[in-house]
Amino acid sequence: MPKAGSSTSKLLSSELLCVFCNEYEDEKRYGKLISNDGIAAHNFCLLFSSGLAQKGEDNEGLDGFLIEDILKECKRCNKLKCSFCKVKGGSIGCGNSWCKKSYHYGCGKDNGAMFTYHGNYSSYCKKHSLVQEELPAEERKTLKPVDTCYICYENLNTTISPTTILAPCCTRAWYHRQCIEDMAYSAGLHYFKCPLCNNVDEWQAEMLRIGIYIPDRDASWELVPGAYNSLLQPNLECVADVCICPQGRSEDETDGEWELIMCETCGCQAVHTQCGKLKKKDKEWLCSMCRGTASGSSKENEVPHEPETLRSENKRQSSSSNSVPPKKTRPSKSRSKKKALAKGVKTLDNYFTVTKQSNTGLSVSSNSQFNVRFQDG
Repeated sequence: MPKAGSSTSKLLSSELLCVFCNEYEDEKRYGKLISNDGIAAHNFCLLFSSGLAQKGEDNEGLDGFLIEDILKECKRCNKLKCSFCKVKGGSIGCGNSWCKKSYHYGCGKDNGAMFTYHGNYSSYCKKHSLVQEELPAEERKTLKPVDTCYICYENLNTTISPTTILAPCCTRAWYHRQCIEDMAYSAGLHYFKCPLCNNVDEWQAEMLRIGIYIPDRDASWELVPGAYNSLLQPNLECVADVCICPQGRSEDETDGEWELIMCETCGCQAVHTQCGKLKKKDKEWLCSMCRGTASGSSKENEVPHEPETLRSENKRQSSSSNSVPPKKTRPSKSRSKKKALAKGVKTLDNYFTVTKQSNTGLSVSSNSQFNVRFQDG
């Protein structure tokens, strides 16, 4: 492409060219190309021109920049040579009052100049551009040396320079400046954040300060026409093993026997009312995958816990059906004696005789010639 300001570039195409940099439309690099009354200019060339002010309304001239003011600015900058390409038309001057450099917008971008896309829209040459602060020596020692950009995962030089950026938030990671610019242009103001810790406020403030352009719009992937049509209107077909619809699996009637009923859980599959043998009043259907998941976690399909009495009875039945009979245990003497004393009956034991004498106690006699009295209570 010819140098900015060369007359030969105007003969290559009938498309409009920017009156300041003499370049074609490239929205990502120069901003939107605006035209009115046969005059066109890039948005960024208008905003950063040192002698141009926005005096009109948004619907006047080129986004508020009046046509007569634009022509005056063109006459002024045609007297100035670009400090980089040496062609007349350098309309942007360095923001440092002692610096005499002037340049085209594109030439400044290619030679390390910084542009601040907020406030007064100032620009600074590479020598006077705003830089990030170096990390303290103590913090630099504690951090592990990482020489990889966390966006493109390619190597970079981990020093403050016009081509590298240090994250201001918790991660303190390094990035290529070009990677950050591409990310900001794609994400827009509403989605631009730190790729690692998702910090928004501190991240955006630092990126604006060091000259990263963040367009005030939605993300680029949200602006694609019909990007989510496939999710809103899924292309469903009857998934029955045998579809009996005469018109085929894609037929979808409204409130008919060939209406496609989507799975009420996932909505990814569907079946005809007739093919799925569904009731017309209650059209609820689960696909095979969701049905298997639901049945696996459903309590109705789980084996219920047996009550304690039923479990004991089952154990006795299983033990009685066993070929080996269970061993019989003989109750102990002490237990038989206490039971006999409580009921006031004569035990089978030949050594003891229980006799109820009165309501106040029990008398126990034995062949061993000793008497014991138990008191009630």
